Amino acid sequence: MIEDALDAGLVQQARRRIEELYRADPGVAANRSTPTGTYHLENLANKGRIFETFFVSNGLVLKLAERFLGSDFIAQDVWSFGIPPHSPAYRLHSDDDVRTPGTPLSMVTIYPLVDFTADNGGTRVVPGSHWIPRYPDGPDCPGEINIEAPAGSCVILFGSLWHSSGANRTDAIRTSMSAYFTVPWIRQELDFSRALSPEVLCRATPDVRRILGLRGRAPYTERWQWDENTGMPRPEHHAALSAGGVGRCCLPDLEARDDDR
Repeated sequence: MIEDALDAGLVQQARRRIEELYRADPGVAANRSTPTGTYHLENLANKGRIFETFFVSNGLVLKLAERFLGSDFIAQDVWSFGIPPHSPAYRLHSDDDVRTPGTPLSMVTIYPLVDFTADNGGTRVVPGSHWIPRYPDGPDCPGEINIEAPAGSCVILFGSLWHSSGANRTDAIRTSMSAYFTVPWIRQELDFSRALSPEVLCRATPDVRRILGLRGRAPYTERWQWDENTGMPRPEHHAALSAGGVGRCCLPDLEARDDDR
């Protein structure tokens, strides 16, 4: 846990805006399929300027991600989970699709926007479980603990660690926001080059572009038409595509010759 990872003013603004989005965002209702009725807000970086850079705002978080995942790590998604009042704990699970004990493939960074406690659903984990070469096979496990962390801190855990949300026995929502980092060869859950609005992409810093995987994207044009730094087609070749729309290839139309048919 890294304390004071976020400024107190940002924590307050983010919490207020996210709890508004829990009530208004259509994706939240569409994704409330878990037994706990979790509020799941996807693609958070596209939901307001306040959310566009929080996941790169603390240098120590990024250094830890580089240490364990390599300097070319990418974000799979940037989201918010809200645990409603009086919700039961979610099942223990691991975020990695394969078990590779001793070789980290992913890292979950959780930013509490309210104090995490054992009573309000603070993330529960099984310490050392990232070394176990199987997935959890039950709702609970001996030795599990609830993480207690102050609002504005950053809780970091390997995706292979057995974890879940805890039971919220209070009358308030347990609000947080997260970024899920992986090694770069794991396919992203979101194609941020298309999932983010053109305005968000234009504002993105080089660090944000790199972590969102834009620089590592395979071209969907010919390579000479592709800008590796932006992860988008070069505007002079594909103006519509580079703005997030659909455009025709800029190659000139050539009439078929008799010897080419």
